[in-house]
Amino acid sequence: MCTHNAFGQECHGQGQVDEVLSRLRGMRAVDLAPRLERGIPRFPTHPHFFIDPTVSYEHDGYYCQSLMMPEHIGCHVDAPAHVPEGDKNATVDMFAIDALIASATVYDFSDRDWKPGDVLTADDIEAYEKLHGCRVRANDIALVNFGWLRQHWTRGARAQWYATNSPGMNEDAVILFKERGVRAVGADTIACEMTLVDGKVIDAPGHGRHWLPNGILILESVANMELLSRQCIFVACALPIDKGSGSPLRPIAYCPNNAGN
Repeated sequence: MCTHNAFGQECHGQGQVDEVLSRLRGMRAVDLAPRLERGIPRFPTHPHFFIDPTVSYEHDGYYCQSLMMPEHIGCHVDAPAHVPEGDKNATVDMFAIDALIASATVYDFSDRDWKPGDVLTADDIEAYEKLHGCRVRANDIALVNFGWLRQHWTRGARAQWYATNSPGMNEDAVILFKERGVRAVGADTIACEMTLVDGKVIDAPGHGRHWLPNGILILESVANMELLSRQCIFVACALPIDKGSGSPLRPIAYCPNNAGN
């Protein structure tokens, strides 16, 4: 690739840019967002997601759809302002642009037969780390895969079962990630650590007590985590929604090709 301008001078920084791009292209990219379609699961009290083919080739000479959706739809991030216990000024438009670009550690518990209301414990997390030799670091992102989205995500008649039932994490597990100093925790369930049974919230220690009130972001409905290596680069940006309590995301994970699991 040419690294010189029209005057034969090397473009400032081009070599560094090319090196980073080369390294990223040498990694395996994984899309972590489920498709946004009519009828997808939504948290029980959130508005529906609507998509309409408003402008057509036949009528208008080009094609354009209209969207109406809550801030918390599909794969999305919860800002601290989302809950009464959080900082009311910590909305998504106030995030640093690179707030969700970080190293991530994946905790894969999808081999278990999870039921609604079951909880992941701190002992589970520490045993996993000992077995696999991985541990989330300060300022990194922790991703927990229950296998819930892969098993239950649908836009059919049972779409809301995924949204009203889920395993979660107990308070000790939530505190463990807080004490590690992570910047965000994500999961493949509708509300991350929150346990839900038939639409009833059993507990939400990350939302109300330990994560959002302490500036730790929450990622929900993260897809395709079964394709990830245990260590990866997580890249996402929230939309700059004015005073947004959250934002849909299209995250990408970059995984080492030779890392296996």
